[in-house]
Amino acid sequence: MFPRFLVLALLASAALADDYGSSTASPVVPPPQPGPVYLQLAPMLGHVGPTEARIWVKATGAAKLAVRVSERADMDGAREIAGPEIKAASDFTGVVVVPELKARTTYFYTVLLDGQPALARPWPSFTTAPADGAKGRLRFAFGSCAGKEPWLDAATWADLEARTSVDLVLQLGDNHYANTTDPAKQRAAFIAHRSHAGFRALFQHTPLYAVWDDHDFGVNDSDGTQKGKEDSLRTFSEFFANPAAGEPDNSGVYFKFSRGDVDFFLLDDRYHRSPDKVPDDGTKTQLGAKQLAWLKRELLASKATLRVIACGGEWQGDSVADSWKSYAREEQEIFDFLAEHGIKNVLLLSGDRHFTAAYHVRGRFIEVTSGPLGSPGAKSRPSPEMFAYHDGGRFFSIYDIDTAATPPAVALEIWQTSIGLVEKRAFTWEQVTGGAKIEPRLPGSSTSHTESQQPKTKP
Repeated sequence: MFPRFLVLALLASAALADDYGSSTASPVVPPPQPGPVYLQLAPMLGHVGPTEARIWVKATGAAKLAVRVSERADMDGAREIAGPEIKAASDFTGVVVVPELKARTTYFYTVLLDGQPALARPWPSFTTAPADGAKGRLRFAFGSCAGKEPWLDAATWADLEARTSVDLVLQLGDNHYANTTDPAKQRAAFIAHRSHAGFRALFQHTPLYAVWDDHDFGVNDSDGTQKGKEDSLRTFSEFFANPAAGEPDNSGVYFKFSRGDVDFFLLDDRYHRSPDKVPDDGTKTQLGAKQLAWLKRELLASKATLRVIACGGEWQGDSVADSWKSYAREEQEIFDFLAEHGIKNVLLLSGDRHFTAAYHVRGRFIEVTSGPLGSPGAKSRPSPEMFAYHDGGRFFSIYDIDTAATPPAVALEIWQTSIGLVEKRAFTWEQVTGGAKIEPRLPGSSTSHTESQQPKTKP
C-alpha cells in the first residue's frame, strides 16, 4: 500500500494536471455546477481558541450558513450554531463562530447550507486550544510564497497533512501571486490554491492563520500608496477566519492570539508602509504609528513564556531592500523597546525570500525565514547572522515548543517537500533569550553558497 502522503500528492497532481494542463496554462477553477447550492471548497478552520472556533466555507451560491458540533463522532446531541447569509457580494464565502466550547476538547462538526447537511461522513473534527496561559507542548508550522501557478504548492500541503502533526499553521504572505488589487483575480487565485486535496484535508482539522505580503496585497514591492488596497483588505478578510483584522480605528490585517503559554503577534507590513526607497528621515514606517503602538502595548501586556512576532519581510540585517533593512529606524525602535522592558523571550518569523534560513539577529533574537511553499527557489549567500540555510526546493518549518519543561524547550524543524525533515535543531533557553551564541551549521563547501555565484536576490 502506498504511504498516505504519496497518495495525497498523486491525487493532487492528477487533479491539477486535469484541471490546469501544462505549467504555462492559466489557472482554471471548475465553474459551479447547476442544481442546489453545495460547498465549492471544503470547510477550513481559522482561529481556534480554548472556548471558540471559526469555520470558513465557500459555497456555489447564496445560502443560509450554519454548523452542527458535537463531542461525539456520530454527532449525537449535536448543537446547531447559526451563521451568516452567504451572498454574491462576498463571493459566497462565510464564517461561523462556534462559541461555548471547552478547552483541550475534540469536537466533530458538519456544515449546513439552507438547513441541509453539506458534508458526508465521516465528520471532520478539531481540538480546541488549551486555556490561555496553560503550559505545555505546542507544534506550529509556518511558511510563505505559495507560487504564481496554483498547483505549485500542492505537494507541500500534502506533505504537511500526511507527514507531520501540528497544532496550527501560519501563512506569512504571498499566499497567492495575483499581483493586483482586483477582487475577481484575487478570489480566483485563492480558490485555485485551496482546491488541492492536501490543503482541503489539512485545514478541515488544523487552524490556519495568515497575513499578507506584497504579491497578495498588490503589485511587487507594493506599499501603503497602492491604489485599491481597500479592495485587497476586503478580499483577504473574505478568505480567512483570523481572530481579528487591525483595530476599529486602524485598518489592516494584523492581529494577536494566544495558544496556551505562547503569544503570537502577526503584523501587517504593507497597508501603512512607506515606499522602500524614500529616505529614512524619522517618519518612514513599515507598520504605521497606530500598529506600532498596538505592538508595543500588546507585547508589554503579554505574560507568555514565549512571544512570536511574524511578518512577511525579514528582520536580519543583510537582507534585500524590501525588508526591515529599509526601515532601520523603526526596527531599532522595536528592538530598543524590547531591551528597555527586558523582553527577551521573542522568536521572529518571516518569509518572502524563496529559501529557508535562520539567523541570530544582533545576537539576541532567533529569526527563521521560511519558504517557498510552492514558488521557484532563490538563493542567498552566508551572512554574519545566518546559522542555518536550505535552498533548491520547497520548504516549510515547524517549531516544537514545550513551555512545561524546565527550562522551556524550543526546537526548530526544517522540512523539504517530498524529501522530509532536512534539519532539526534544539536551542538552549540561553540561546532563545540572547544569552548564548548559536554556532552556524552551513554547507560552506557547497558552491551554492559562494558570494560570487549567489548574489542576494528577491523574486
